[in-house]
Amino acid sequence: MKKIVGILAAAAVLATSVFAADVSAKVRVTGEIFNLDNTVVNEKNEAASAFKLFRAATVGHTYDAPYATLSTSTDNAGATVKFISGDDGKTNLEVGDVQVWFKPIDLLKIQAGSHDLAMNKETIDWTSTNSYGEFGYSLGFAQDAFSMNVALGTGNNGWFFEDAQAKYGTKEEPASAYVKDLYTNLAYGADFGTISAMFEYKGKSADFTKKEYNPTTIKFGAGYKNTFDALTIFADVVGTSYGAPTTKEEDLGLVKYVDKDNKARSAFGLAIDAFAQYSADALTVKGYVLANIKDFGNLNKDKDGTDIMWNNNFELGLKARVDYKLDNGIGIYGYFGSGNLLRKETKAGDTDPSSVFAATIKAGATGNVGIATWETWLEISTGNSVGKGKVNGVEVAGKDAGKFDKVNVKMPVYIQVAF
Repeated sequence: MKKIVGILAAAAVLATSVFAADVSAKVRVTGEIFNLDNTVVNEKNEAASAFKLFRAATVGHTYDAPYATLSTSTDNAGATVKFISGDDGKTNLEVGDVQVWFKPIDLLKIQAGSHDLAMNKETIDWTSTNSYGEFGYSLGFAQDAFSMNVALGTGNNGWFFEDAQAKYGTKEEPASAYVKDLYTNLAYGADFGTISAMFEYKGKSADFTKKEYNPTTIKFGAGYKNTFDALTIFADVVGTSYGAPTTKEEDLGLVKYVDKDNKARSAFGLAIDAFAQYSADALTVKGYVLANIKDFGNLNKDKDGTDIMWNNNFELGLKARVDYKLDNGIGIYGYFGSGNLLRKETKAGDTDPSSVFAATIKAGATGNVGIATWETWLEISTGNSVGKGKVNGVEVAGKDAGKFDKVNVKMPVYIQVAF
């Protein structure tokens, strides 16, 4: 990490002197003061607990993992490189995100690399029902109250290409060429608020070695956002259509949606979310709710007679956060988040799913000293399990196997310096 900080500092000085650009760098180190994990396995292959004190964070999402960031920009061009580290938090340094952009004219922005596009995004955990974060190329247009983005997700294979793994039902025959990822969104803002729309098309693909697949997917939606004095709100409606791949009988394990005759079928899902934020003086309150039906084909009964909750087909998510700034510059906050308040799981040895309360609760504090920012919080997560499947290739034994009643407790911390 020290070597990287030196590189960033040298690069910042060089860019400032040679290119006359605004340059900034940021270094963030994340760890945990303690961690009580109740989902580990002991030498008897039974559910156990582990307590760890002062440990470094392991690799996660780019925004969660320890990282260093270098950014440079002028009025019409810029670049950002974000580094992440894994394992013990200081080795195996790698590039997490990278992006470059320029404006050939004021109205147009061309970007290559990592993207982060969405109609609307909640600011509690920064999630969205319609976000686009692929690696590729995009063209952005903005004039007055109107804006639009068109992006091509390419990855390593390219945007329009042939892939032997992409054709369902065979492992040998090559597939016809298909589009990897096409995304577009647009927005118009006026006195009545901002209305937006999005469309995304992803071609089918499959990996038979990993038993993973993705059908042809079309996603489309609309959103609305407005601010009324201290209150900001938005709401989105996003539909997702999944194509029906043709498969051989022995490859049915790759099919996500089947009819009563066990034949592959298409599916349609619908997600509706809403967000509200109220700020007054030192107090900020945020709330977010998500209702998501993954497959309308399972609204009543599926081929086995199970109901809408089969495979958690209906999700009801809820997040809330309250922040309060103290006079000394320190902020305190409380957080509650659940991806699905109606979640059901099947316990090992049983056939009927039962309700599981899976949530994350946090109480934390933030602050800054000069160019340094810090945060620490106590985090309690419920609904964890030992024994869902196999651990190290062996089925977990013991009376706790397959239960979803484990509670984990930890106290993360991070320190960040920006310059």
